[in-house]
Amino acid sequence: MSSTTIYIIIGVVLLLLGSGITAIIFAILRRSEIKRASSEAIIIVERAKQEAQRIITESELKVKEKLLIEEQNLEKQWKIKRKELNKLESELESKEEKLEKLSQKLREDHTQLELRERKFKEDEEKLKKLLKESEDFSRIQRAKLEEVASMTSAEAKIELMKQLEAEARKEASRIIKKIEESARERAKNFARFILMQSLEKVVPHLPLESFVITFKLPSEEMKGRVIGREGRNIRAFEKITGVDIIVDDTPETILLACHNPLRREIAKVTLEKLVEDGRIHPARIEEFYLKAIETVEEHIHSIGKEALYQLGIHNMHDKLMMSIGRLKLRTGYKGNLLEHSMETAKIATYIAQMLSANIDTVKRAAILHEIGHVEEHTGDISPILLAAQLAKQYGEPSSVVNVIAHLAKQTDSTILEARILDVAEHLAITVPGISTESLDKYIDRLDNIEKMVHSMRGVERAYAMKAGRELLIYVRPKEVDDEYTLWLSKEIAEKLEQDIRFSGQIKVQVVRETRHIDYAT
Repeated sequence: MSSTTIYIIIGVVLLLLGSGITAIIFAILRRSEIKRASSEAIIIVERAKQEAQRIITESELKVKEKLLIEEQNLEKQWKIKRKELNKLESELESKEEKLEKLSQKLREDHTQLELRERKFKEDEEKLKKLLKESEDFSRIQRAKLEEVASMTSAEAKIELMKQLEAEARKEASRIIKKIEESARERAKNFARFILMQSLEKVVPHLPLESFVITFKLPSEEMKGRVIGREGRNIRAFEKITGVDIIVDDTPETILLACHNPLRREIAKVTLEKLVEDGRIHPARIEEFYLKAIETVEEHIHSIGKEALYQLGIHNMHDKLMMSIGRLKLRTGYKGNLLEHSMETAKIATYIAQMLSANIDTVKRAAILHEIGHVEEHTGDISPILLAAQLAKQYGEPSSVVNVIAHLAKQTDSTILEARILDVAEHLAITVPGISTESLDKYIDRLDNIEKMVHSMRGVERAYAMKAGRELLIYVRPKEVDDEYTLWLSKEIAEKLEQDIRFSGQIKVQVVRETRHIDYAT
């Protein structure tokens, strides 16, 4: 073997040996890189897990904070609603106490009336005895007058005229008393109506309606959005809703004006949704308007349903229920018509229980008698008659329809339930806090009554009592006689009817009192 071959073999062996060593080195390096990459991967995974855990923890904290805030807001709203409910409960208890006091007073007055009737009969017997004695005395006096020869003919004529006038007054007094006794007997058949008339003490007020709603905006920029480019949003809003938008210089405020309370409420809800959404243009206005109609109708239906539930009324048409709910949108009698109708129904129910009337008829008529004010109609038909027509159209009993219709008549009704509803409505208008008569006007009216009575002959003292419903008058016994007191009471009653404006009746009581004092020693 030559040296060249040996060198070649050695070179090949060295080359192979170097290649193997190189491969081993590369394998070792690759394993170390794999281990390092694996370690780094483990570290990255751990870091990713920690970051994910941190994000989850932060999300949970944010959710808990948001839930806590919502819970606090709900708790605040609940407290506010609770305060409102407590206030309504206290007002209801106060009104129930006042009605109970009124009932107690009526029972006491009825008892006093019976006592006075018995006393009147006793006084009448005494008066008859006194009249007989007076006639005997008059005959004796006339005989003495005839015996007096020194009296001139003119004096005798004057004295005779005085005697004849006194006798005529006595005879007229007896006739008047007989007529009053006859009227009192006939009035016993109408005792219920007399009791109801004693409750009347009010003059109905005209309902006052607010045609404008003030709407607060979150910013002046939102006012610009509502107006729109060249006023296109306002024009579209007015055309779709039928409600006028009034924009003035008041910051962050616009006015919604319309005579129809339902359209005003729908427009208000539509505008609230538009402001909340922020995207205001004609297409969105029409979309939110349709949604607002559904929302308001559902709300009105729930209000009517709740009112009927509180009164214990069942089986009423949905159309009438909607009309009852709409009463809350109509103002009148210093509040809304729904509150007035509810109070009227409760008072009427209590009176119907006392008088053994049909309670269900009275309640249904009381809650329905104002719905004519919320229905749009043409012609000159009164709201009361319109309410009666609607009740008849939607299946209410004829007794309910007749009771409502009788409210529109100028004369007193002979239907007991209609009379109860009339009085209950007047009482609901004039409960404390609703009547608009001020204290000064009330005092002036009583002063005027007392001054008018003081100006009449023989009156010594006059007192207006029981809120001006009763006059107690004391006369001077030396200046007037018993017959004159009868004429005086009639004259005062006629003067009150001519000069003083009042409703119901005023009792005029004239007292002539004579006292004789002596001493025993």
